[in-house]
Amino acid sequence: MDTVTVHTSWTHIGRLWTNGEPYLAVDAAGRRFWRGLSDDEYDRIVDMTPEETSIAVAGSTALLVGADGVVRDDSWMEVFESAEGTLAIVQASGPDYRRTLESALNHPSAIDDVGDALSVPSGDLAIFSAALDGIGEHAMPLSPPQSGPPPLEHGPPSREPDTGLLLPARGNGYRLRVRWYTKIDDQSCFARWLLLPVHDRQPT
Repeated sequence: MDTVTVHTSWTHIGRLWTNGEPYLAVDAAGRRFWRGLSDDEYDRIVDMTPEETSIAVAGSTALLVGADGVVRDDSWMEVFESAEGTLAIVQASGPDYRRTLESALNHPSAIDDVGDALSVPSGDLAIFSAALDGIGEHAMPLSPPQSGPPPLEHGPPSREPDTGLLLPARGNGYRLRVRWYTKIDDQSCFARWLLLPVHDRQPT
């Protein structure tokens, strides 16, 4: 089993809006094969259990990340990256939003659920809504990572079209760790998805 460390330094690189649906994290070259809306492929995900953390896409794999309905239904998912290249996707709820995010990022990960692995041979990772297509008319635009401070408040959805992320992979693949609904105090909770980079070998 991989050793998982808690990182003390994270950079906020983007936020993703969900109406309750998970997002896919997939090799960017393979996103064209996902037709969540056009071919109703999203229906394959609806009845999946939390223990299932990936879905087959044209012979490859896409990781399911984000959207814990116990934390929130309609929600922002904040995306962070560590200096080591680990990605953290955090869904949080609480009166002090930034403090809740910080608590989520620094929460021990030793007992997180072990998810599946993802290969990224193209060198780029795409993260987008599973309810839409990977490319084309019904696809979500993808934005590059934008470093900045994490938001002070959760806030409402943007008035602009929802976007996903397209970012350079920090390894040749990722391994997923998931922490579902976790209570911090009587008013604050979070869920967290960690994508741990794999170097110099293909994930299995």
